[in-house]
Amino acid sequence: MTHSNWSAGLPDAKEFATQAAPTEPHWCENLLFAGFDPAVQIGFWLHLGSVPNDWTMWEDRVMLTLPGSGPGNRPDNAPGDGGMLTMWAYCRPAPERRPSGANLSMVCVEPYRRWTLSFDGYAQHVPTAAMTAGLAPDGLRKKLRIELDITCVTPVWDAQTSAKGAHGKGDMANQSWAKEHYEQLWRATGTVEVDGVVHPWNGAGWRDHSRGPRGGNTADPWGGHFIAGVLMPSGRSAILSTYWRPDGVINLEGAQVADADGTVHPAEVTAIPRLTRDLVLSGEEISPALAWDGGSATITLRTERSIWTSMQKILAVGKDLEGPGLMYVLNYGTAEWDGETGGIFYIERSDALNNPTPAPHAA
Repeated sequence: MTHSNWSAGLPDAKEFATQAAPTEPHWCENLLFAGFDPAVQIGFWLHLGSVPNDWTMWEDRVMLTLPGSGPGNRPDNAPGDGGMLTMWAYCRPAPERRPSGANLSMVCVEPYRRWTLSFDGYAQHVPTAAMTAGLAPDGLRKKLRIELDITCVTPVWDAQTSAKGAHGKGDMANQSWAKEHYEQLWRATGTVEVDGVVHPWNGAGWRDHSRGPRGGNTADPWGGHFIAGVLMPSGRSAILSTYWRPDGVINLEGAQVADADGTVHPAEVTAIPRLTRDLVLSGEEISPALAWDGGSATITLRTERSIWTSMQKILAVGKDLEGPGLMYVLNYGTAEWDGETGGIFYIERSDALNNPTPAPHAA
C-alpha cells in the first residue's frame, strides 16, 4: 500500500497541530490514542487537547488500567491492587512542542504512519472498588512513565466522508465537539513504568484527531455515542462510530472494514450494544454488526478491562448516577471475528443511564 492510501486523501498537514490562531468561538484541537495489551492487562486513554477559547493552553489527560489481582485483572492473579491511574493537567507549550501538555507528548514522525508517545509524571491511583462505588476520592500518586513507538496499520477513516457516503448518516456539521474528525488503528511497542516497575507493552489500539468548536451550544445536544476499533491478528480491521441526539436521532454514523491487505470497504452500522445501568467491569460480550457491499459481520468483543467516568462531571473517574446518569465508559479486550480469535479492541460508549434516549434511529 502506498503512502497516499494511508491518508485516505487527507493532506499531511492535517496530522500536525494548528499554529494559526482560530477565529471561531470555542475552536479547539484534540488528539487521542487508546490501546490495550492483553498480556499485561494495561489499557490506556491518552488525550491532548487545546482549551476552547484559550487555544494556546493545552490539557493532557491520562487514564490507564494497572496489572494486578481483582475484577477484570490478569488471570494469573499477579500481586497488586490493580485498579487504574488517572491524571489531568494544563500548560502553555511552546508552539514547536504542540501537541503536548505538562507531562504528555505526541510526536508525528511520519504522517498517517508513525508516531511516538511519551509521558513522564505522576498519576492518582484509583482502586477498582473506589471506581465502582461512586466518584473516586483523591488518593495517592504513583510515578508513571510511558514510552511507545506507534505504527499505524490501517487506512484513515474520515467521519465526514463516511457519513456522506452511501452507508453513512448525519453530518460533522451537526456535532457539538468538532467539525473535522478522523480515526485510524495502530500497533505499538514500548514500556509502561509504574513506581519503578517496568512493564513491556506490545499491543494495539485506535487513535483520532479532531478540530473545530467544542461546547458552547454550538450544535446538536449530546444524547450518547458508540465508538469501536477492532484489529485482528491477520490485519483485518473494523472502525465504527455512531452518535445520537437526546431524541435518539442519529446525527453522525459511519464505518469501514479493511481487509488484511488494506483494501477498504465503506460499511453500514447495523447493530450497536448500548450501555445499561448494570455496568460491567469484565466479561461483557459486546457484538456490533456491520454490512458492506458484498459482506457483513457480527464481531464478538469480550471485555477484559473497563474504566468508568462521569461525562456530566468532565470525565471524573467513577460511577455517577446522579441526575441523568450520563456515563462515559471505556472498554478493552479481545475479539473474535468469523472464527479468527486474538483480536484487540477499544470501545467507548456514553448514555444517560437514568433517562435513556430512544433507540438510535435515522431522522
